Amino acid sequence: MRKNEYLTLVAMEECAEIQQALSKAIRFGFDDHHPSRADETNEEQLLTEFYQLTAMIEELQNQGIIESFIREKIAEVKQNKIKKVYQYMDYSKKQGLLD
Repeated sequence: MRKNEYLTLVAMEECAEIQQALSKAIRFGFDDHHPSRADETNEEQLLTEFYQLTAMIEELQNQGIIESFIREKIAEVKQNKIKKVYQYMDYSKKQGLLD
């Protein structure tokens, strides 16, 4: 395995850990916590996983494995995503699938 593959796999693992943290937040609430981690809420766990993923994406950029977007492009991507989410949320409401 090469370095770029290793770093990419770690980033993939972080994606899965974000999924797990979100699932637990939905099932038990953002303010709840795992019994063995009374000092860390599900919200804090989610944010930890998010910033660990961010660290891995930044490391892939720092190592020249992937490029970065300019700030304007990042803002545009985020803005477009939020717009699309609410567009489809409205559609789900019209379909009677979302309160």
